[in-house]
Amino acid sequence: MRKLLIFIHIFISIVILSSCNNDVEIFIEGEEATVVYGYIDCDADTNYLKITKSFVGDATQLAPQYSASNYDYKLDVRLVGKFAKSPGHVTEVVLDTTSVYKPYDPDGLFYSGRNQVLYYTTEKFLENEEYQLIIKRNDGVVVTSRIVTISGSTIRRPIYNISFESDYSNQIQWSTNVPLDLAAYYEVIGYFHYKEIEAEGSTDTVRHTMKWFMGAGTGEELYNSADKRLFINYTPSSFYSNLASTDNMTGEQSDYIQRFAEGFEIIITATGDELYNYILIQNSGSAIIDTPEYTNIENGVGIFSSRSVCSKLFPLNEQTINTLVKEWGFVKVYK
Repeated sequence: MRKLLIFIHIFISIVILSSCNNDVEIFIEGEEATVVYGYIDCDADTNYLKITKSFVGDATQLAPQYSASNYDYKLDVRLVGKFAKSPGHVTEVVLDTTSVYKPYDPDGLFYSGRNQVLYYTTEKFLENEEYQLIIKRNDGVVVTSRIVTISGSTIRRPIYNISFESDYSNQIQWSTNVPLDLAAYYEVIGYFHYKEIEAEGSTDTVRHTMKWFMGAGTGEELYNSADKRLFINYTPSSFYSNLASTDNMTGEQSDYIQRFAEGFEIIITATGDELYNYILIQNSGSAIIDTPEYTNIENGVGIFSSRSVCSKLFPLNEQTINTLVKEWGFVKVYK
């Protein structure tokens, strides 16, 4: 069965949420279409867009061919809006191209071991501003999209350090840079950073990170109107159950192993309406709609959205450090 297959693979860290699949597949019927995938992050030094084209035929045969889904010329790609260099005026920025290498994967089907073209700009974007994307093809077709960037966040709680000794639930709280300007969706991930010395007499350390999904929800679900902050609840004891399940904590442990806690990082990612709507459709599990149909691209398909990321590294509370020393082979460092 011949279908128009549009396959977008995100070659750099262009995924809005860590729980999302990196491979996005869309099937549509019709003529060749321009495919756009990317977002604007106001905190980023550089913003990237992946712009390709659809192809008709057997995906197994055509997918490895770079020319099948990539234009053989540089598109005219522009973003129109207010930028940090001239916040009082609407200006137009032309995106340049860069090449990103996708490492070879013997099991990879799509462009494994090849350079990929990304469109990018280093211009600084502003929060809560409207931006229009304009793509001009050589055949005269103009592809457009329009978004409003979202506000960044600031972590308010914990304040000084973080503890995992309580038997009761605890909270992570944050607020937006613009009061009451809530993003469509938020995800909170915790990362416990530590290092190990694995052999007697060795001074070589190996760094490890334990990832912990702590909570997620829409802005409306997580917003507390009483103190005008967003929050998620978490169970402190889950920190240790997650730690116990990591690869280097299971199995036989060396008698000489020493571990050193380096801190607990909280990362809060917020996404705009467009990508949140796409994620809802992609994960709907519908037996009728077996492929995502949502797009905010005019004269094309794909997703153009916005996101923000805030992070903060917290030292561990003294009680938590004592537990790690007593039960998990950590070493207390005196300062």
